[in-house]
Amino acid sequence: MNCTCNRIFLASVLLALVVVSIVGCEINRPSEGSRKAGEHIKNTVVAQAETTPVPQDKNEDSADDPAIWIDTTDVMKSFTIGTDKKGGLATYDLDGKQLYYYPDGNMNNCDLRYGFHLGEKKVDVLAASNRSSHSISLYLVKSRGVLEAAEARVITSEMQDEVYGLGMYRSAKTGKYYVFLNSKAGEVEQWELFASNNKIDAKLVRAWNLGTQTEGVAADDENGVVYIGEEVAGIVKFDAEPDGSTEGLLVATSTEENPDMHYDIEGLAIYATDSVNGYLVASSQGSYSYAVFERQGDNKYLGSFRITDGNFDGVEETDGIEVTNVPLGSNYPKGMLVVQDGYNYDGEELVSQNFKYISWEAIEKLFVNQK
Repeated sequence: MNCTCNRIFLASVLLALVVVSIVGCEINRPSEGSRKAGEHIKNTVVAQAETTPVPQDKNEDSADDPAIWIDTTDVMKSFTIGTDKKGGLATYDLDGKQLYYYPDGNMNNCDLRYGFHLGEKKVDVLAASNRSSHSISLYLVKSRGVLEAAEARVITSEMQDEVYGLGMYRSAKTGKYYVFLNSKAGEVEQWELFASNNKIDAKLVRAWNLGTQTEGVAADDENGVVYIGEEVAGIVKFDAEPDGSTEGLLVATSTEENPDMHYDIEGLAIYATDSVNGYLVASSQGSYSYAVFERQGDNKYLGSFRITDGNFDGVEETDGIEVTNVPLGSNYPKGMLVVQDGYNYDGEELVSQNFKYISWEAIEKLFVNQK
């Protein structure tokens, strides 16, 4: 090989190494634009714990949406459930240690409700949107992180696009249990759950279309409303009863006219302080932040916060969230917020995605004087 060829060969190798390095950075690091989008939000909190990462590659967008199950006999044995949209469901204790992993399909969102009548028993039910089977998967939630499959059949969605967001609702009027399911195309379905031979079945009772991509769902059981996030439009509030109107009310301060909001709108959760009052929390994925609204009235916007580095790494690009008002020990005296972490770091090293636990007391201190 002559000198000219050597120089060309070496230049080609160096260029290839540079390209690999750049591509690696693009894959392994959050986008600079998104990071800067939330810098003006000065309210910050830190995580008290984090879960075991999901069993997927660090470059996979896999963890998505959490739920929280409260053990009423011993709250310190409560646990969280997290979806892995590339493989299943996992349960975690209050320290974040994985208890069990259920490889039952590509689970996108999950939610739960207590006290469903199944025969002579009352059981707690978890629903998950299963993208592998285009269906609603149902489980009985038991102690110590155990989930038991409970659907009487494959409950197949009638939506044209793949199943995506999901939330549960228990009607204060009738005591009936429902699952709200949506798709990337903006389709929404409401399914009523009922017992069938010691299993749980469902029937479709309402369907409509919002017209743009949806995902986050949070139902306010006491007030009979359901919030659905249109990812590039804002949060829309609907009557949650199956005979209610499908004309929604846009939460005005949930749009990008609010400088603290930056699409996509992803997870939604409700923190109750009594039967009417409390907070609606939304993850604003584009600004790595979380918006807090009043639960009551017109959902007045109270402000936003970010989760930054502490004993655990900060949180970026969150999908799903969940919150509980039940005290869970000294770290969570007023309950906790659980959020998906889109970029999970162990020191400086990117690792697989997981969920972070944040004390609600720390969040409430930021906004209580604005109510």
